[in-house]
Amino acid sequence: MKKQPISPWFPWLDDYYYKIINQFKKKKNYKAYIFCALNDLGISSLIYALTKWIFCINKQKIYSCSICTNCILLQKNIHPDLYIIKNNTKENFTNVDYIRNLIDKIYQTSYKDVSKIIWFANFKQLNLFSKNVLLKTLEEPPKNTFFFLQCNNKDEILPTIYSRCQFWNINSPNEKIGLLWLKENFKNYKILKIKSIQSALRICNYIPINALQLLNNNIWKNRSIFYNILLSSFKKNIMNLLSILDNNNILFYLDWIYFILLDVIKLHLKIDFKFFYNLDQISIIYELFNIIFLKKIILMIKKIFFYKKILIKINKINHKLVIINLLLSLEEIYQS
Repeated sequence: MKKQPISPWFPWLDDYYYKIINQFKKKKNYKAYIFCALNDLGISSLIYALTKWIFCINKQKIYSCSICTNCILLQKNIHPDLYIIKNNTKENFTNVDYIRNLIDKIYQTSYKDVSKIIWFANFKQLNLFSKNVLLKTLEEPPKNTFFFLQCNNKDEILPTIYSRCQFWNINSPNEKIGLLWLKENFKNYKILKIKSIQSALRICNYIPINALQLLNNNIWKNRSIFYNILLSSFKKNIMNLLSILDNNNILFYLDWIYFILLDVIKLHLKIDFKFFYNLDQISIIYELFNIIFLKKIILMIKKIFFYKKILIKINKINHKLVIINLLLSLEEIYQS
């Protein structure tokens, strides 16, 4: 079992929490739940809160009391009836024997006869044999035992397992909620311009947690400089980008080039500025608009996707060589 820290709460999880808790209150709940989000939207916090409510022996309507024995054990990460399955470097929790042993344990009497919860914190890490053992258990689950399956993609779940669970897709909150959360959690919120913070949120696909990490990263401070160098490189020599792109932040930079080019496409198509990603870089977008035709931008984006995929999928490839090939391809498109 991997210990999980007490989780913070995020306002965009409220609706999911209320709906699932009301299922339990009406005794219309499922034995197994799948929680899916493409990126970090705080699913762990949602599962932790649900677990706490289920275990709580002094429930306050839809909330846990936080003071009963079960709540305290959870807060100390030592509750004997919570099993959090997640790989680490010391133990291989995907091993089928481990899963079998776990299944044997959950058939035993639970602590204080409340419930048992099996939390698969990264379902993708389970191998096929382990998934099949779990499937057999889900077909006839033990009494008062609940399964929480956490994943990034629905395709990670076997169809046979999926059919025995209730599926919850956790979506990014709207921009208003995201900005309110950043206002409360980003220390420099009043220093940065609101358009810069909006841009970070949009670049991070409206995921506030990721936007906060990006805003707190030194790389964000150099973003405007990067875009000016990008513009200058298109005008003079695109190979000037090589020294900047050839580092550990390459994927960040490729995403930024993609987003700024996407905004240039929107400008070509006369789409309203309110739908742009880089709200704080309108002048750069206009300059790129004036020097790159629409068809060329589309071809450039395709090349960026192609070489980014190579960088992600092939671990031992020479990054510098890939970047050189990308820049030569962009130069060829630009000059054509």
